[in-house]
Amino acid sequence: RCSFNPTGTATGRFSSSSPNLQNIGRGAIRSAFTPAPGKCLIVADYSQIELRIAAVVAGDQKMLAAYKAGADLHRETAAAVLEKPLEKVTKVDRQLAKAVNFGLLYGQGAAGLVRYAAGSYGVDIEEEDAARIRALFFARYKGLSRWHSKAWEKARAKATEVRTRLGRRRLIPPEASEWERFTALVNTEVQGGAADGMKLALVELAHRLPTGAAIISTVHDEVIVEAPAELADQIRELTQTVMIDSMAGLYPEVPIEVEAHVC
Repeated sequence: RCSFNPTGTATGRFSSSSPNLQNIGRGAIRSAFTPAPGKCLIVADYSQIELRIAAVVAGDQKMLAAYKAGADLHRETAAAVLEKPLEKVTKVDRQLAKAVNFGLLYGQGAAGLVRYAAGSYGVDIEEEDAARIRALFFARYKGLSRWHSKAWEKARAKATEVRTRLGRRRLIPPEASEWERFTALVNTEVQGGAADGMKLALVELAHRLPTGAAIISTVHDEVIVEAPAELADQIRELTQTVMIDSMAGLYPEVPIEVEAHVC
């Protein structure tokens, strides 16, 4: 059995140790994790929650409009940064856009985007192309650009703290560099806000699960519940509803989506 620390990271996410059950790599070892006889696992995951929260925090109208319309933000970004019609965006283009969306969200430069795209998404781009993509990205998402500019202003003014929408405070050390202050300011508002919403969901779900079902793990934006097989579909729906309602209570400006499966 591992240990969970509810505020184990600087932004306020859970961490796990001895062993770290939030970091089980893909492969054969995952087959070692099975439900008890007569039970199923329900795995529920927030969809693009950090991008959705960033759209709210930054007040980015393009991102908010895309989510409200039910559009695929990765495809929208691919079309914008590759300067091609939406209908011509390929799976490879969309993979690149995922690296762009998640990488540039927290202020990466062109060189950082090159490394992130290759390391996290297996997409190779030249630094010159990354610089052009970065410029096109912020030209489209002007709200994000303004939010980053304000964060840099606060960083240069030596901001000493940042709060999530829930009001949870993170102190920034006096010796922090401008870059460290900037990343603390943007990461905490978004990733920290997602962590707050997840904790609200876990508390509510724990109260509402029937006898025989229990939360057994959380992995960042994901909840894993073990439930009797005959109640699996019912508990999948309950888990999905509670997760959506809890996060939407914090961020009503954007639609919240949760993908939930019986395993």
